[in-house]
Amino acid sequence: MVSIHTASSLYAHSCCVGRIGQIWATLRGQSRQLLDLAAVATTGAISNRHAAGIQTVPIDQIRGSEGRCEDFDVAFHPLKGHTEDRWVSVAGAYLRGRDLPPVELIQVGDVYFVRDGHHRISAAAALGQQEIDAVVTVWQVAASVPQEHQAGESSQPRRSRAFLSWLAWRSTGAA
Repeated sequence: MVSIHTASSLYAHSCCVGRIGQIWATLRGQSRQLLDLAAVATTGAISNRHAAGIQTVPIDQIRGSEGRCEDFDVAFHPLKGHTEDRWVSVAGAYLRGRDLPPVELIQVGDVYFVRDGHHRISAAAALGQQEIDAVVTVWQVAASVPQEHQAGESSQPRRSRAFLSWLAWRSTGAA
């Protein structure tokens, strides 16, 4: 039987890797923060939403979050201490071979945002899992992003504006 100590050690290691990643990113002037789904939703660039069912999604394509951008970095290393108990519990379940429910993701272009399942994704990534089962909802981006969201002042973070501009460009068939 897998001990709680194994899952706790894995959590500590994942937190350490996350902190080191944050320090290096800061020194290089980069960001390791998850994209914010709320920022994408407020742009008005979403033209359609539909359920895509259960899919197996590569974890490295999950780059954003709905409401938990501060708790995990872009590689889903935990960044906040309040995540520990839940994280250790989920990792312990994985280590014991238990089946966990699929996570819930929003797909925008080629990028996925977590609606539910941050701890499951984080623990799976720490255990070396490359993919995860997910209930996916697709948000389609309008062919063009409104001008006010392409450049200039906006309440939306710069990374999210750049992401939406890139999605609009891809949706025109330029890629």
